[in-house]
Amino acid sequence: MTIKGTKKRYLQVTPSGAYYATVNSQSDDARALLLQLMSSEIPIEYSPEIFAELADLDKELADVLFNRLVARRFLALVQEPIVPPQGSLESTLTDILLTLSATGKVVLGDDQGFCLGSSGFDRDHADALAGLAADLISLHQRHNLLLNKELQLMGESWGLLDPVGSSMLGTWIIHIGSQAFAIVIQGQPNLNQHQFVELISALASRYLDQ
Repeated sequence: MTIKGTKKRYLQVTPSGAYYATVNSQSDDARALLLQLMSSEIPIEYSPEIFAELADLDKELADVLFNRLVARRFLALVQEPIVPPQGSLESTLTDILLTLSATGKVVLGDDQGFCLGSSGFDRDHADALAGLAADLISLHQRHNLLLNKELQLMGESWGLLDPVGSSMLGTWIIHIGSQAFAIVIQGQPNLNQHQFVELISALASRYLDQ
């Protein structure tokens, strides 16, 4: 309990906030703040002063940003925050990746085609899918002007579709600072849960300042 008799509240990035923070590489105050929160090794208690310091804004502008993030459900105040992943990136990836697909089949690769981790695929297939994902990252970057600016689609996901349009194999490109990664998911994705935030937190802790 605090001196005023109310429980502490902590800043918690939601799955939607994690997706927004990484969906493209265009920097803005909201993305920078969300990535900073997810890269923290400890939960951050909320106060207007702390939030303004984190956002590097004066209090009035920081309050506007805070209210916008909460209204869009990118950020929440919770009494029991998700504890950031402990240990090395490699040691945490397998358990996290397993939860991101209804089939349990997921690969995480970087823009050079290196497989950082996988679940449900044998090693050869995981490496090959990581290479495919790197090609898709490059393809999207080459056509970014058309897709995200001229057509204003504002997405960086690619899918192998069945005859009715459902994704059999999907690739979600995410950005941590200047580094691009791809999550390859077979079957129904489960990105709307806290394990997706844990994944982004683990990547941000490793790569955000590089």
